[in-house]
Amino acid sequence: MPARRKAANLGFRTKKSASMQNIKAHRRDEQIQQDNADVLVSMARFRESQSQEARDERNRRRKLEQRQARRYYEPHVEYYAHSKVDIGTMGKESPHCHALKFKNEAAGLCCASGKVQLPQIKTPPEPLHGLLISTNPDSIM
Repeated sequence: MPARRKAANLGFRTKKSASMQNIKAHRRDEQIQQDNADVLVSMARFRESQSQEARDERNRRRKLEQRQARRYYEPHVEYYAHSKVDIGTMGKESPHCHALKFKNEAAGLCCASGKVQLPQIKTPPEPLHGLLISTNPDSIM
């Protein structure tokens, strides 16, 4: 039977990553500034070595990737009817601020586990109050 492969230890610190982190943590300000200046110089050399067409193509590709990455919501897709979309009801209540939450929503998402406290909301003026509590004839239940 062949030896079992070990899974990648991406979540663990390796000796090399620990030593690199230690080296970076103990750098002086002058060394940090020098490293940053070296990076700027190498990037400037890289940009100079490329033709204008190559830069334009790289920028066009980057803009296209950014545009595609931002496209989360597609209006023609009926998300509510999708079999994997089930967020449930807001049945949980935060113990700190008493906000209603979804079942799998993070614990401190609403008020950072009680660290953020907002003032009480004043009663809104009419006709907004009537619309909110459904006493206005224009409100829909």
